[in-house]
Amino acid sequence: MDQDELFVQGLRARVDAAVPRVDVDVDRVVPRARRRRRVVRGAAGATTLALVLGATWGASAVLGVGPVRDAPPAGLGTGLGADPAVTAAPTPDAEPRPTVPADAVVADDGTVTGVPGDPWDGPDRYWYTLTESQWPQDMDGVVTMGDVERRESWHSRERPGLDVTDGDPTTVSASGPRVVMGSWVVAGVRHDMLADPRVLPTDGGELALWVRAGLEPDRGAGSDDDKVFDVARTMLAGGGLYARELREAFWGVARSLPGAQESTGEDGAGREGVVLTWTGSDGQVNRLVRDPETGLLLEQAVPSDGSYTRYLEQRTRDDVPVEPTLEIAGCTRWATC
Repeated sequence: MDQDELFVQGLRARVDAAVPRVDVDVDRVVPRARRRRRVVRGAAGATTLALVLGATWGASAVLGVGPVRDAPPAGLGTGLGADPAVTAAPTPDAEPRPTVPADAVVADDGTVTGVPGDPWDGPDRYWYTLTESQWPQDMDGVVTMGDVERRESWHSRERPGLDVTDGDPTTVSASGPRVVMGSWVVAGVRHDMLADPRVLPTDGGELALWVRAGLEPDRGAGSDDDKVFDVARTMLAGGGLYARELREAFWGVARSLPGAQESTGEDGAGREGVVLTWTGSDGQVNRLVRDPETGLLLEQAVPSDGSYTRYLEQRTRDDVPVEPTLEIAGCTRWATC
């Protein structure tokens, strides 16, 4: 059994534990899994895999509650960096946050109710992203830079979305609404498939404590700091699917890590931005660049091996090349897709 089959088997087992059996078409799922894991190797990190597994979020009613380890004390200061803006006492939000996440419900047509929807104004249905990525590839022990891949995505918290690679219509894939935010501890209870961003603090220092409280030994790779960085990077990559204040908070989480440095600079395309560099436990330097005006990522990169994902275009958009369908997605229900 190869790694792709193991991936599908693990995904199926996770769903079967909480919902009626849903047959997974391996021939359709494996190619999508391969593409997703290629991007993970390039820049997305181990937490993205946890979010992929969490995408079967129709199971959250069963998997959403369980015992958790103790959260760190409120006064925790070591390991959060020296930036006063991040390590200072949390600033209360303007309105009290709910302590119990709302339950998202996905209808047969893929629309979502029960939790906050897309955080942008206007009638556009999707957050559109055009990225350019490149990463090393190993061919019989010879490591070279792979081809540049351009990827378009149309995603929403309220409805199913699409991905297309290199403008090739034969690569189109569909997926359910992007409402799942991964596994989080809220008020001492673990929610494996959190769907309500309103419960998360919008202060970077406080959010960093929440992220650390939610770490699990058997999820993600590397040290706790590595996992915290992966959470921040993954959420920042969600772009406009999250409100500006939450993006700012996740940037604060990354900035809070020991050794993280922030400066002004440029991305690989020469666009000016705010640059954050941080070295992981493996000695690898990670580089994030964001637009200071929007808080959106311009680039995430690993300079030592040349890998990067560059965000060329990000905006709301209403049109899609084809409407997402369950047939394109290879799923039987949007709630588990």
